[in-house]
Amino acid sequence: MIPRKLVCPLRATLPEADLDAATVLGEGWAQVAYRVPTADGDWVLRHPQLTKYDATKHPDLLAMAVADLEREARLLPALAEHGLPVPPGMRLLHDDGGQIAGTIHRPIDGEPVARAMLVGGTRTRLAAAFGAFFTRLHAFPRDRAVTLGLKDIDLWKDEYCGLVEFCRPLLAARSRAWLDVTVERFLAEGGTTGAPRVLIHGDIGPEHLLISPDREFAGSIDFGDAMVADPALDFAGLWLACRKPFMEQVLTHYGGEIDPGLRRRAGFYVEVVGLYQVRYGDLVEDGREHTSGKRRIAARAAAATRRGAR
Repeated sequence: MIPRKLVCPLRATLPEADLDAATVLGEGWAQVAYRVPTADGDWVLRHPQLTKYDATKHPDLLAMAVADLEREARLLPALAEHGLPVPPGMRLLHDDGGQIAGTIHRPIDGEPVARAMLVGGTRTRLAAAFGAFFTRLHAFPRDRAVTLGLKDIDLWKDEYCGLVEFCRPLLAARSRAWLDVTVERFLAEGGTTGAPRVLIHGDIGPEHLLISPDREFAGSIDFGDAMVADPALDFAGLWLACRKPFMEQVLTHYGGEIDPGLRRRAGFYVEVVGLYQVRYGDLVEDGREHTSGKRRIAARAAAATRRGAR
């Protein structure tokens, strides 16, 4: 189960690990995660590996995955010190040649947040807990985040502008027209001008917000996309995962800056989320993610056409 090159580093770091009892937890962005039992509790092993990605389309993909793990290994202990519920005990593993072979950390036991959970008292508790989480995360010292190796960017200039330029020629005519109108409106209304720049998770989704069996917020995982950027991106992820009304409920518990354009920018990030599938979906072996992204954007364009007709 465990890749051969990881056996010696694991034996050196976790001498009592039962590698024969290790199980696969899942696969993420060019990574595979394993649960490894030891006498004093389980550990999570994350290993950069291209099991479902086509490296010929992006030769640097594995190096990017390694860099994400290295950056996360620096960041998570600092987040834990800052009082955030993140995986504890994270450290790097090196192979015999001194290269990064993966990371280990203690697990956060829980299941991904689901919309079906967001009812009654559970909804109220989780809204308050998520509000407190984003408040503390976004208050992390910006200078320290940069020192830890995180990029400090303007999301439009440094991310979405290039994403739009890359994806636009790949879209059908109606999708291109919708994208042009959406971008033009976004920029006319201010784009990212005046957006705060804070430490954000950068990839908020159901699988990265874990809920305990008693329906409390257990913690957040997978900070490989963390950066100093617009906090509206984290709320856009929450909007997509749990719908806008819950995002609004979380914002009532949020102690960070809610500038006048935050909801507008979050709405834009939600609208164009399919561009990421178009841009990177062809790296997946069968290209289904790429096709799904085009269909997602086409559905947005069709919905806009229907609204215009009414």
